[in-house]
Amino acid sequence: MAEKKNSKYEGMSASKAKRERIKDERAKAKRDEIKGIAIAVAVVVAIVAFFGAFYARQWYKEQNRTVASTDYSAMLNEDGTIEGVNVTDYVKTFDIDGVTLKKADLEFTDAEVEEDIQAQLENFKELNTDKTLEVKSGDDVSIDYVGTMDGVEFDGGSAEDYTLTIGSGSFIDDFEDQLIGTHPGDQVTIDVTFPDPYENNPDYAGKDASFAVTVKGIYELGEFNDAFVQKNLSDHAQTVDEYKQYLKDTNYESNLTNAISEYITNNISADKYPKDYVKHLKSLQMTIDEEEYNYMAQMYAAYGMSFDYSSVMQYKGAANADEYETILQEAAEKACLNNMAYQDLAAKAGITVSDEDFETFKTENEITDEMLEQYGKAYLIQQYILPEKVQEYVKEHVTIE
Repeated sequence: MAEKKNSKYEGMSASKAKRERIKDERAKAKRDEIKGIAIAVAVVVAIVAFFGAFYARQWYKEQNRTVASTDYSAMLNEDGTIEGVNVTDYVKTFDIDGVTLKKADLEFTDAEVEEDIQAQLENFKELNTDKTLEVKSGDDVSIDYVGTMDGVEFDGGSAEDYTLTIGSGSFIDDFEDQLIGTHPGDQVTIDVTFPDPYENNPDYAGKDASFAVTVKGIYELGEFNDAFVQKNLSDHAQTVDEYKQYLKDTNYESNLTNAISEYITNNISADKYPKDYVKHLKSLQMTIDEEEYNYMAQMYAAYGMSFDYSSVMQYKGAANADEYETILQEAAEKACLNNMAYQDLAAKAGITVSDEDFETFKTENEITDEMLEQYGKAYLIQQYILPEKVQEYVKEHVTIE
C-alpha cells in the first residue's frame, strides 16, 4: 500500500519538507507547553481559592465566636420590651382569650393527698428512746459516733445526733449491719476497713478504723391526726380535713399556673429570629453557663467529689467550639422565642408593668440594689414581672372544661 502523503508537504523537496516538519513539531510542542502551564496555573488558582475560602471561613468563625456578656438589660427598652424589634414580624402566638384546659389535669387527686401525708409523716418522724426497741434494717436511727485510727481520732470521723438509715450503704464497710440488733442507749464499738481506693480521702484507703457509737433512739412514724397537724403543720391548717383541703386548693392553683405556662410554650413558634438580639442572648447564655459550671465545680470540691469536666464546653456536652456555638444558638433562639411571645401576648391583652408593680416585685423578692445594678430593671421586668402578669391574665380568662 502506498504511503499517504501530507498535503502540506506535497511538492516540497525532501530537505524543505523535513525542515517544515521540524518547525511544525516545535510549534506544537510550544503550544502543548503553554497549554500545560495554563492547566497548572488553573489548578494552583483553584487550590489557592479553596484554601483561601477555607481560611476565610475559619477567620469568620473566629471573628464571630460568642463572647460572654453580663449586660443583661442590653437591647431592652425601659419597659422590658426588645429594642428595635417588632415581635409580630417574627413570633406566632394564639388568641390569649381563647385558652381552654381540662379540669381533670388540674385537680390534686386523693391519691396525691395520701402521698403528701405519708411524706409529712416521714418528715416529722419522732425519736423513740424506748430501750426495748431493737434496731433493724430500714430503720432511721439517731447516733453519736467517734472514729479512731490506731487510737487517734481522725478528721471527719465524728458526729452527734446523726440520722442514719440502716441498710442505705451510706457508711463504709459493714458499719450499718453491725448496728442491727442494738437498742436505744447501747454503746458499741464498730470495727471497719476503709475501701481501697477511697476517693473521699485517699489517705484513708485500706486502713482499719474503730467507731465508738452511742445508739440514741429509733425514729418512728406518728399518726396523722389533728394533734399532728396542729404540732407540725399549723401554718396551713388546724385539722386533718383542713389540711387536705389546703393541699387540694394550693396544688390546683400550682397545677393551673404550670398548665398555662406549658400551654404558652407549646403554642408559640417563629420561622425567623432577630439576628442581633439572638447574638446578644448567646452572650448572656455563655455567662449563665460559666456561672453554672463554676458553681458546680465548687460544690463538688466542697464535698470532696471529683468534677469530671475540664471546661464549660465539655460540661455542656460540646466536643469543640463549633458544637458549643450550636448549643448556644439553640438556647438563644429558645429564649428569644419565649421573650417575644410574652411581649406579644402582653400587647394583645393590654398588659403593662407599672412602677408600683416593679416596687412590689422588689419587695416580695428582696431585690437588693446590687442585684438591680447587676441585672437592670428592664431585664427583671422582661424575665419575671411581665410573664407572671401574662400568666395571671390567662388564669383569669381561661376556660376550664
